[in-house]
Amino acid sequence: MAYESRKEKAKEHWLQLRKDALRKNKAGERLTLEETAVALWNPEKEKQPMTCMGILKIEKRALSKLRSKLAEYGIKDITDIFEPRYREYGKPISSVYGKN
Repeated sequence: MAYESRKEKAKEHWLQLRKDALRKNKAGERLTLEETAVALWNPEKEKQPMTCMGILKIEKRALSKLRSKLAEYGIKDITDIFEPRYREYGKPISSVYGKN
């Protein structure tokens, strides 16, 4: 879905876009910012979906809340969870990767 112009679209147009976005989400495909905004839209309460910037602001607030909760447990960096010095990387054992 290309970026939709916000200039007065018919409600039927937005409902069709919402239907397509929900179908795509149900199929397990990734949604763009525009599709996410349309999928989260409640047509009974709002005239049109929020903008992409609105979705980004929601995401930013959620990440900052997560970051602050992790900081309460003393987790400020990925090295607080994993000790990189003792990590071992697995070797694939498959003919696809060749004989190593």
